[in-house]
Amino acid sequence: MSSIWPYPGSRWWKFDFHTHTPASKDTPWHDLIGSEGALTPEDWLLKYMAAGIDCVAVTDHNSGAWIDQLKAAYAAMQANPPAGFRELHLFPGVEISVNGGFHLLAIFGAQTTTSDIDTLLGAVKYQGTKGDSDGVTREAASEVIQAIVAAGGLPIPAHADCAKGLLQLEAEGGVKPKFDANTVAQVLESNDILAMEFVNADTSKPAIYTQRKLKWAEVLGSDCHNFRPPYPNVPGSRYTWVKMATPSLEGLRLALLDGNGVSIRRSDEDAFDPFKTPEHFITSITVKDARAMGRNNASVLNFSPYFNALVGGRGTGKSTVIHALRLASGRTGEINRLDEKSEPRQTFEQFVKVSKNRDDRGGLLEQTAVALELHRDAVPHRLTWQQSFAQTVIVEEHENGEWKRSISQEVSPQRFPLRIFSQGQIAALAGENTLALLGVIDEAAETQSAKNSFEEAKRNYLAQRARLRELDGRLKANAEIQRQFHDVERKLKTFEQADHADVLKAYQRARQQNQAVQEQFQAADDIAQKIQSLAQEMAIEVLQQESFDAQADADVLAAIAALNERVLVAQKAVDTAAIQLSTSLNALRQDAGLSSWKQRIEAAKQAYEKLKADLLAQGVNDPNEYARLVQEKQRLEGESKKMDLLQQERAHLVIECEALWLNLFNARKNISETRQDFLGQVLAQNDFVRIDLVPFGKDARTVERSLREMLDVLDERFVSDILDMDGDIVSSGLVADWLVAADSEVGLSALKDRLVEACGGGGALGGKFKNYLQRKSEAHPEFIDHIRCWFPEDSLLVNYSRKGDGTDFQPIGQASAGQRAAAMLAFLLAQGAEPLVLDQPEDDLDNHLIYELVVRQIRENKLRRQLIIVTHNPNIVVNGDAEMLFALDFNGQCFVKTEGALQQQNVRDEVCRIMEGGREAFSRRWHRLGRGLS
Repeated sequence: MSSIWPYPGSRWWKFDFHTHTPASKDTPWHDLIGSEGALTPEDWLLKYMAAGIDCVAVTDHNSGAWIDQLKAAYAAMQANPPAGFRELHLFPGVEISVNGGFHLLAIFGAQTTTSDIDTLLGAVKYQGTKGDSDGVTREAASEVIQAIVAAGGLPIPAHADCAKGLLQLEAEGGVKPKFDANTVAQVLESNDILAMEFVNADTSKPAIYTQRKLKWAEVLGSDCHNFRPPYPNVPGSRYTWVKMATPSLEGLRLALLDGNGVSIRRSDEDAFDPFKTPEHFITSITVKDARAMGRNNASVLNFSPYFNALVGGRGTGKSTVIHALRLASGRTGEINRLDEKSEPRQTFEQFVKVSKNRDDRGGLLEQTAVALELHRDAVPHRLTWQQSFAQTVIVEEHENGEWKRSISQEVSPQRFPLRIFSQGQIAALAGENTLALLGVIDEAAETQSAKNSFEEAKRNYLAQRARLRELDGRLKANAEIQRQFHDVERKLKTFEQADHADVLKAYQRARQQNQAVQEQFQAADDIAQKIQSLAQEMAIEVLQQESFDAQADADVLAAIAALNERVLVAQKAVDTAAIQLSTSLNALRQDAGLSSWKQRIEAAKQAYEKLKADLLAQGVNDPNEYARLVQEKQRLEGESKKMDLLQQERAHLVIECEALWLNLFNARKNISETRQDFLGQVLAQNDFVRIDLVPFGKDARTVERSLREMLDVLDERFVSDILDMDGDIVSSGLVADWLVAADSEVGLSALKDRLVEACGGGGALGGKFKNYLQRKSEAHPEFIDHIRCWFPEDSLLVNYSRKGDGTDFQPIGQASAGQRAAAMLAFLLAQGAEPLVLDQPEDDLDNHLIYELVVRQIRENKLRRQLIIVTHNPNIVVNGDAEMLFALDFNGQCFVKTEGALQQQNVRDEVCRIMEGGREAFSRRWHRLGRGLS
């Protein structure tokens, strides 16, 4: 892992506590592989750099000869970095052979020189060869420890469980130390020992150590003497992770005081990844041009992926940062769901107002902007909120060194997980109405998938029920179709009698013959008329004689006269023929030859008239509608077959609706089961709170509200029918009957049956209530389906432990405000991996709960999720081990006065200055540190 860490605050450094160089300048540096040539100090440094070591304590046997050479070589490499160069922090030190025979490391700050080590060796009166361990100090162990501390160093027993180790056992499996008990006791009684090098973490410790209940930090070093195989302890083979802001002796002392599991982790620990960051975490927030922050220069807070603390007096901008986080992350809905009169909601609503002048109380300006940078699935994102954007959020992603607008502009808890809770919200979660807490559980338990399945099942059920109603509407015509069909069949049976058919056939034939004969005579009459009309038209116009001379043209005039005579003769002949034809036709109509035929025609007509009268008596108006009746019968048969198919479809649909409702019911149960499984997992080992889920709820008022919403009766009507309560005692009504049902599911089904029955006017409910339900279902036929789909929301039974030790659990309704808050904090801190922002969570808690609950769970939580906590309590900051602290102040504008890690002196000074009890909190955490505590 590179020493480059992009996030501020304290971090983990790979530290080799115990390594060796050639002990004196006369000893050659041997090559790594054993080939010929000299290994230079630069080569030695590069070996540790290549091993990824960040810090190395140079601890030769009773010598500091090579410290100055290594420091000079490193300075030259910094000025002109060779290949493979990386940052390496040198901690000068020495491994002293102490009177009594055990080895003791002395580790110093970077300013220590070879001369300083020589001075220390003189002070403890080392009598052997420098660079070797052929002698021991004349001073006793306690004096050697005091000399190291006086020189500004940290004494650490070397390889305490191995040869020349202080706590080496006399016999394997025993409890007696190998070394003289007085020597061991001298060391164990020293308050200046903070840690020991323990090579094998599984090795037992002697009774003299365990009886004193000592908890020295157990560190690990390579104890590397050379780089030649097969020597196993090469650089990077054994080391210790140390959490510090920057490598320094002070940071190391504080880390050793914290001890293993807090600021010290060994390389032989399984599954420890110090650079593992949460899946989602905030890297920074920038507030620009808010009313009281970022006016001249934007205020930027760069966060650690782990625990961040915001501290400061009243009015220093802590709430501004939290409000800005809500705006940029789109998490304003949670605060808006609080009671309108609640302090957190009123404060937030006041903040989001735009201040027009100095007298306005809004926290924003027209140009206010908030930029929130965060990591989502290892991809950097930026969410920018601006007042001028109509309060919308712009989403960007960081690609190829620049910010680019994201394809998706969705800002949702699913895409950008983040939880923000104020003290008021925490108190509301612990209130009597558990719906707000249920919402928190749903988001953490990711019940949205189960809820989506339930809504999909509900849509499918309602759709098929609508189809069923449609079929029922169409099937209402079936009775009329059957009636018509029977009428047609009865009429056709009348027609299908043999004599009726013969009469109809004879009548039809007579009608056709009579019509044909009449048409023939009419045609002859028409001819006679045409002949007569032709005779009338047979005339020549009178000759105009003015152009003729009677004498000269006598011959032609005679011819014309003859012509006219002939035409007149022809005209008379034609007229006579017309009269004769007409007379003969009339005579023919009276001819006796047609009389028998006319009798047959008349007989057929009379038979028809009689049949007509008979049919009319049987409901048949027209004896000629036989063919139409046949067609009508065929049509009705087709309609009847369609009705049969619809009936079959309806039967299948009824079965399908039953299956869909069962699927709907199971989907609803799955929501409850998902919630319950989640609660069981996250609270299984929680000593402060237990939350049990009651499927479909058992809170009368909550169920009543839900039922009234479904029935669209939001006023106080129908109290006796729905729920009647005498104070807190449930009296009567549908809800009351269900609550006392032996089987909750059966009781809920019975409640719905009573409502459905009332929709049809039946049942024993009140008349006005039944009338309302009838009108509602008549106006909205789907109303009954929605009754069937209604399920009360689950409720929660929250219990807390009075002592916070996993015993004596009591209902939270019996708890004090502090105990309620503790229970909710225990739950919020026990679950989830998304960033968690808490605004003054300690307000209702005493220091015992803060330390036993909040501090403990903060330390556990920050290993898997980012925490950002606004607090006035120094125990949360100090003993919770904040990786990054922001101390805010006000000088006309809110600003970050001091920021950094707690190992930094200026940060500790600021905590003590602004936080009452800060010095006591540091003393509690680092009570053995002594001076330099502030």
